[in-house]
Amino acid sequence: MAGKGLGALLLAMCCLLLWPLGAKAQEFVPRVAQVEAVVGDSHQLPLPVKQRMEKSVQAIGVQLLEGMKVDELKAQENHYAEIIQQVFDKVLIGYTVDRVHIYSGDTTKVQVDLIPWQDKICQVKVRVQVEGMSPVLSDMLYQDVAGIDEIFKQSLQGLPIAAVDWTQGLLKQQINAFLQQHAPEFKADFDVVVSENTQINLVLYPLLPVVRTVDLSMHSDTLLNAGLLLRRQAMQSRVNELIGLPVSFVERHQGELENYLANVLNEDSLSHSWDVHTKAAITPGQQLTVMSRSDSDTYRVRLEGWADMGNEWGNQEDTSIMARLHLGRMLSSRDEIFTRLDFYPQAVRCDWNLGYGYHLPGGTGLAGVYDLRHNNVGFELSQPLGGKWQLRYAYRSRDQENEYGLRYRLHDFLTVEYAMDRHNGWLRFIGYF
Repeated sequence: MAGKGLGALLLAMCCLLLWPLGAKAQEFVPRVAQVEAVVGDSHQLPLPVKQRMEKSVQAIGVQLLEGMKVDELKAQENHYAEIIQQVFDKVLIGYTVDRVHIYSGDTTKVQVDLIPWQDKICQVKVRVQVEGMSPVLSDMLYQDVAGIDEIFKQSLQGLPIAAVDWTQGLLKQQINAFLQQHAPEFKADFDVVVSENTQINLVLYPLLPVVRTVDLSMHSDTLLNAGLLLRRQAMQSRVNELIGLPVSFVERHQGELENYLANVLNEDSLSHSWDVHTKAAITPGQQLTVMSRSDSDTYRVRLEGWADMGNEWGNQEDTSIMARLHLGRMLSSRDEIFTRLDFYPQAVRCDWNLGYGYHLPGGTGLAGVYDLRHNNVGFELSQPLGGKWQLRYAYRSRDQENEYGLRYRLHDFLTVEYAMDRHNGWLRFIGYF
């Protein structure tokens, strides 16, 4: 009995020792863990088409081969190669599958060799159009999308004409990715006219939000505002070209667009004659604003209208309303010689002055004035106080009068001033024409 018990114990121990070996042996049976696909033809496939075909072949291979024992696959390579060839050949247009090779292993490689059909695309021409943009603004977008034609050439050139359907979805993905990187404010539609010389018609459309209205204002500190009005129509027509542009496109090209608008006036012959330089400032948005400021480095031409309210002493001389024409020539960036004509319509009187002005850093202005009519001199001082405020002082030797004024500029066309002298104080409105 003891011998039988000992035999049973030895048998059980042998089973326990042998069982893991059997399990490990089963666990390490080589199987197909991954399938790779390589597709090619003797004339070299366009890369995007090659990549898409390889994904299709890989998908077929994964379904058939993944998880198989490598030894079993090696024994049936021809069989599975034939299946892959039949399946792929049915969905393939423009090519015929010449042969399929399977190279078995943990990573199994499926190689497919193709024969292209005879009629091929030899040349690809791409025509890019932009909807609703002026030629100059379209050129900005064309520069953004330069190279977009290469997407079509790389995908289509050398491809059998019948195989173009393989590229449609792929081309849309590539075009959308290209626009997202280079011109994200636009979308594209394209039409392919297939032949040996294939024609692509690509149309770009703006994406919302777009500019819906444009508000233009034109200003100058050194020229007549009335003169700017004569040039407003040319400026307005160019500003209107911004309507319909995507707001983000305006933001991205803001500097270029500002230069484009400023050149309307900078390229004018009058600007060259008067040494006028214009700068434009854009505030992007669906309700876009454009402000242009045109100033001369050489000349100062201003026409002002003065109207006093409450100046009892001045009204005795009928000087409550005055028109002032200032004509100045800059000798340097700070020195100015000028002549000034003051006309009082109520008194039907005209005063003519000659003067010299000097502009200190910070905006302080000093001027000496000679009154030709009364044969006396005067002195003027102006001091900006920040923002729209200005302090003014004037001295007239004719009546030994000191006049002080505190000005506030309501906008570029109107200033209000509180003025006072030794007689009284009053309110003055100054308009700029």
